[in-house]
Amino acid sequence: MSSAAQIDAGSIAEARSGRAARDIPDWMRIALNGTVIVVFWNHLWFADLSDRSLLEAAESGSLLTQGIFIALALAMGAALWRLGLERLRPLMSWPILLCAGWLALTILTSVEPLLSIRRAILLLIAAMLAAGVLVVARSARQFALTLAASALIIVISSFLAVALVPQLSVHSAFDVQAEPDHAGLWRGIFPHKNEAGSVMVILILVGLYVAATLSRFTGWVIVLLSAIFLVGTNSKTAMATVPVILAVTGLCQVFRGPWLRALLLVAPILAFSILSIGSIFLPPVKDVLELLLKDASFTGRSEIWQFAVDNILVRPVQGWGYGAFWLTERTMYGSATISTWVNGARHAHNAFLDTALTTGLPGLGIALLVYLYGPLRDLNRIAGARTIDPTTMLFIRLWFFAMISASFESVLFNGNNPTCCMVMLAIFGLRMRTQHALVRR
Repeated sequence: MSSAAQIDAGSIAEARSGRAARDIPDWMRIALNGTVIVVFWNHLWFADLSDRSLLEAAESGSLLTQGIFIALALAMGAALWRLGLERLRPLMSWPILLCAGWLALTILTSVEPLLSIRRAILLLIAAMLAAGVLVVARSARQFALTLAASALIIVISSFLAVALVPQLSVHSAFDVQAEPDHAGLWRGIFPHKNEAGSVMVILILVGLYVAATLSRFTGWVIVLLSAIFLVGTNSKTAMATVPVILAVTGLCQVFRGPWLRALLLVAPILAFSILSIGSIFLPPVKDVLELLLKDASFTGRSEIWQFAVDNILVRPVQGWGYGAFWLTERTMYGSATISTWVNGARHAHNAFLDTALTTGLPGLGIALLVYLYGPLRDLNRIAGARTIDPTTMLFIRLWFFAMISASFESVLFNGNNPTCCMVMLAIFGLRMRTQHALVRR
């Protein structure tokens, strides 16, 4: 063997040994990712909704939540350092960097800077964990296995909670933050039936992915159990989104032109936005909704939306500051407007309004680049005119669910929200797949 060949062979062996030294055992990968996913879906099990302290301002945040996220951040940070931080380089796209820069600017101009900093740190940790899951997963099968185990933990725990501790898992007339007609609706291990409903939709999408990638039987068991629990929550918005998601993403497999796919995905998002915000700005939309729906206010959301719009106009450019509006002393007790139940709302029940409210109208425009333009661009780069593979389809479905939910829930910049965490994972997954074969093996 020539000296050059010996050098090449030695270099290859050294590179392989270096990679092996920096590897992480499969059990550790699954344990870390599984813990992150379960925490993403719910980290406040068995909330007592009869506790009157829930009515107080929440500027201090939850010490338990902060502790859990910090511990996971340290563990994930160690894993990423061992595997190589260069694997996160694909996420350094200009829309994501621009969005991060603007969020930082709104913290400086926030009416409650310390509160904005605390909540921004939580969002940053959630984003790092979402990206880390994609790096730590060794293959598509391992990714599916982790999701399947996490999904079964969540859905089985929720059923057991309803059966064994209904006082902590079913809404009752004693709940201080729920409407009287929620009594009897399931929430399982979640704080609210709407949050439970959103997670069950996510689990349905995960079950379909597991069925396509890992085990058909396990996947459909997850889908069936999650669908049954979703019906028990009677979360109307969540239930309405499932057929829309499956129909639209199914059509994306049939119609493969990039512009046609983009139209198929954007049209329902726009339609849901018109139905929600249009009900307070467009009289024809409101008239149609009053004819078709028993409650055209979407269970009081229209009042919250109007309150949000009024306050957006007070600070239209810089906003009130990231995370610095709802459930603060200023909003609940110091508002210049007449204090009503709306002042005590936890969020705007509309992600686009919440983004404009806290980061200003420029922040909303930048958010649309990250959450709308970026994923559609990446989908076109990944799939082109070809069939969408199961992992990319999972990311698209999670993203699409978040975007149509955004018209009725604040799911874009809330690190505490399961849908927000999963849409970050989906957007990062699409971004990474444009650069290399992320979890394709």
